[in-house]
Amino acid sequence: MSTNETSIFNMTPGFRMVLFIAMTGLSMIVGGLITFSIVAAALHVPFIEIQSILMRPEYTSMTQMANAFASIIGFGVPALVVAYFTKGTLGTNLGFKPIASEKQVLIVILLAFTGLILSGALGDLTDKLTFSSSVRNWATNLEAQYKKALMAMTQMRSIWDLLFAILAIAVVPAIVEELYFRASLQKIITDWSGKPFVAIVITAILFSAFHFSYFGFLSRMSLGIVLGLIYYYTKTIWLPILMHFVNNAIGVSALYAARNNPKQIDKVLDSNLAYYWVIIGLVALLLLFKQLKKVTDTNS
Repeated sequence: MSTNETSIFNMTPGFRMVLFIAMTGLSMIVGGLITFSIVAAALHVPFIEIQSILMRPEYTSMTQMANAFASIIGFGVPALVVAYFTKGTLGTNLGFKPIASEKQVLIVILLAFTGLILSGALGDLTDKLTFSSSVRNWATNLEAQYKKALMAMTQMRSIWDLLFAILAIAVVPAIVEELYFRASLQKIITDWSGKPFVAIVITAILFSAFHFSYFGFLSRMSLGIVLGLIYYYTKTIWLPILMHFVNNAIGVSALYAARNNPKQIDKVLDSNLAYYWVIIGLVALLLLFKQLKKVTDTNS
């Protein structure tokens, strides 16, 4: 669908950023209100008790649905609105370009696994670099809240629970977060600054900050940079979505495999590698990106 007729005076990147930020704030608020209202009506509980109720293991499926629905509104709506009111077609503005080669898919899957190595090593490095006791106490409390929320969404007893969790925690976030961060925010900052690599790093920082995890900040920032580079080199949002999905699906599957072993669950949640694996991960990523660029150039 062409949006040439609906573009607002061919919006400048600065104006698109203002619209994007405004829609983000509005969508987050509206998404939360709608989601909590639906949950309150479905469970017949007071609105103010929803947040504590959704932390209970017996409401895991409801928590997953609520999180997915809120993500669709909070992340999906701003991306769609800005893309619609930008000159061009909606699909093109959102990065929905066909994947050029099966080799790209294979390389991106390998990047996902390699990214996990780098992510684990950066988690260990972050822990070792946290010297201040006050910062460590604050970070530990923040991490405890993050893990509590994560566990509330990943209580799985059967294969059907696993499949539903993958849909709600891996598929939906992979799509809407990539449309929001890579196809929208990264593109706006690139158009605004003219510096794609600066845009990739800034977007990755904000992507990590949205997850509210101190010890996982560098890990998710590195993931965001890899996702941003994939989008920059391939110009299709499908490949960052694929990597994001693989990354999330591996985490959900690992928690399912460890579901009957509390100690193993803790190991999954704290899956850090020794910090020196950073070097190995970076070298592997550089080699894979070299191949991805080569394959992309060949098929362009």
